[in-house]
Amino acid sequence: MLVESRLKNIIQNWFITEPLLFSVVTTHSLVLNDRLSIPLRTGHHCIEFSSQLTSELSDDQLTDFLKIEAYRILLKHPYARQPHKANPTAMLLASDIVISKYFTPKSGIETTGMLYLKSFVARDFLRSTEDLTYEQWYKRILKIIRERSSGGEATGEGALSDYDLTAITDSSELWQEDENAQNEINDKIKKAEIEEGWGETGGNLQRTLQADIDFSFDYRRALTKFRANIVSANRRLTRMKPSRRYGFSAMGSRYERKADILIAVDVSGSITDESFNRFYHAIKNFFFLRIIENIDLIFFDVNLKNTTPVKFSKNFDLKEITGRGGTNFQPPIDYFIENQNKYSGMIIFTDGEGDVPKLNKSATILWILDSRLAYEKSRWWIENLSGNWATFLP
Repeated sequence: MLVESRLKNIIQNWFITEPLLFSVVTTHSLVLNDRLSIPLRTGHHCIEFSSQLTSELSDDQLTDFLKIEAYRILLKHPYARQPHKANPTAMLLASDIVISKYFTPKSGIETTGMLYLKSFVARDFLRSTEDLTYEQWYKRILKIIRERSSGGEATGEGALSDYDLTAITDSSELWQEDENAQNEINDKIKKAEIEEGWGETGGNLQRTLQADIDFSFDYRRALTKFRANIVSANRRLTRMKPSRRYGFSAMGSRYERKADILIAVDVSGSITDESFNRFYHAIKNFFFLRIIENIDLIFFDVNLKNTTPVKFSKNFDLKEITGRGGTNFQPPIDYFIENQNKYSGMIIFTDGEGDVPKLNKSATILWILDSRLAYEKSRWWIENLSGNWATFLP
């Protein structure tokens, strides 16, 4: 069987046993490269393989080599920000040592970096330092390489042979900072978090990935963006005030710092009392930012519970509103669109459980979900609506 077919079979088997590895590996293309001195390498959204070197491997060995590269992608080592004049040897060794903390090949295979790490590097600092990040390992290994180079130690145990150096250079040759790739991998990790799709890739690696990604999001930052949008919408040109750049030859402008907004609150049966309390405090905090002239409230489940908006005040009690039916986002959005001349923007408080609404025109709408999990489940379709974005309450 051709090597590419063997690799594809392994990846297909991961669909059930290793859903997270399957999802990150399938973002990369399999590319034949017989110039390689190593079986596999990753980078540039590719997994390159040598047909000669991989054809000699058993299925278990090939699986382990592919899994090492999948871990490398998952940890984003090929796409992380590189230090100035990055040393490819130190980067590869740092990557291999981090991977070795989470994965031990069942077939007993070892990468060039892992073999090298058993020599002088292991004796110098592996036993004295138990848990360093990829960046910390890079700095530590780079320091040792430089110390040995300056000391003239080019041969003997622990020295790199020409083949070792070529193999290590080959392994990291495609590595380059790629923010889009990092975001794509982060999305796969978040999806695994939501769906509990870690598979056998769990334990310490799962905790590392969860800690590495900032799942938290301060909803106040989203409110700041929302405020900037509605204030910008209230920009007024004036002939009496000169432009700062062009003087009286062009009209100046001023911003009306006050704005009216519409807030739609989900009162369907899936909304808990705790969510209501968090909604109320968020609305109250937004009110006291003092940039809003008026806050109008509407409430909805399968339809609008009040056809006339309620003015928000300090003494307003959100619990007085009844609902508890299903959820339909279309009525509040339709109301906002029909009355868009009255409002600078709209905020929807919800848990996101409902059918995706239709929006035929761009509208400034901020969706505030009642939990991080609800945010991760819903933000995909929310951000596909023109002018819409999402955040969640902590």
